[in-house]
Amino acid sequence: MRLPLRHHTILFFFCALLLVGCSQSERTLAIATGGPAGLYYPFGGAMASLWSEVLPGVNAKAEVTGGSVTNVIQVARRESDLGIAMADVVSSAYAGTGRFPEPLPLRVLFTAYPNIVHMLSLRDSGIKTIDDLVGKRVALGAQGSGTSVAAINIITGLGLSLDDIAPRYLSFGETTTGLKDGTLDAGFVVGGLGIAAVTELSVTRDIEIIALSDAEIARLTQQFPAYSGYQIPGETYSGVGESRQTLGIWSAVVVHETMPEALAYALTCTVYRDHPRLLAVSPVVKDMTLANIHQLPTVPLHAGTQRYLQNPQAQCTPPVAASAQ
Repeated sequence: MRLPLRHHTILFFFCALLLVGCSQSERTLAIATGGPAGLYYPFGGAMASLWSEVLPGVNAKAEVTGGSVTNVIQVARRESDLGIAMADVVSSAYAGTGRFPEPLPLRVLFTAYPNIVHMLSLRDSGIKTIDDLVGKRVALGAQGSGTSVAAINIITGLGLSLDDIAPRYLSFGETTTGLKDGTLDAGFVVGGLGIAAVTELSVTRDIEIIALSDAEIARLTQQFPAYSGYQIPGETYSGVGESRQTLGIWSAVVVHETMPEALAYALTCTVYRDHPRLLAVSPVVKDMTLANIHQLPTVPLHAGTQRYLQNPQAQCTPPVAASAQ
């Protein structure tokens, strides 16, 4: 049936209105984080809430993922808009080395905070050094996580091999449960100081945090420049009265190299301007400062971040028009 001309006209204007509405619709930003027991997920959720609230046209959400390795791959494939990942993983992904057969098109939006390597056992297990892990059931973190990368680097970097242990690839929650019920002898948890998984375990069990010697720190940082020595202060966790020397590994928020400059500028500007809101997630976020933004020198900052650094006092630009790709 042929429609009258005036019906065609009405239909045309209706479609035009739909197109205008679509062009002004919100841009949803997916942030690849980690498991719910770690710090990446609440940190990503805090950023998502902030951006969604103060940036017109942005609706951000945090996604639960396997961790750093998964996150950089998802960003490179445009399956996620942003990802949180540890420095060693980001550097390797950008260079196309290690687990990455080719370079990934990534840029650092900003550095976040240092992740702390917690090498855990129960106090009555007798495990106090890396060498004591031989023949033991050891949780290395989830598959695709930065924790598993760091755990393997530490074990192999100090002269052991995965054949020397009984490795398990488990989430933080599975790791602490395994330590509680005796199905694990030790486990790695890499996250911000005071991370919930370790805090909660220390309340219910007498834990030991395996310390690294000065020589072991020097050996590891020489092999893996993204790592540095870090002291876990005494009394950070229940029952661990003295400080423990371990490794710190910076985290970064990464994006695809093609993210629009104006959008990247607005995202970066907002997190630094409203930094106190993110600090409420964890005290470790205090290290997310402009002074620490160059902690990953092997990976370039996004052009939008570089623009922000030229004038950090400027107003954050609303990304509504500029965010469309």
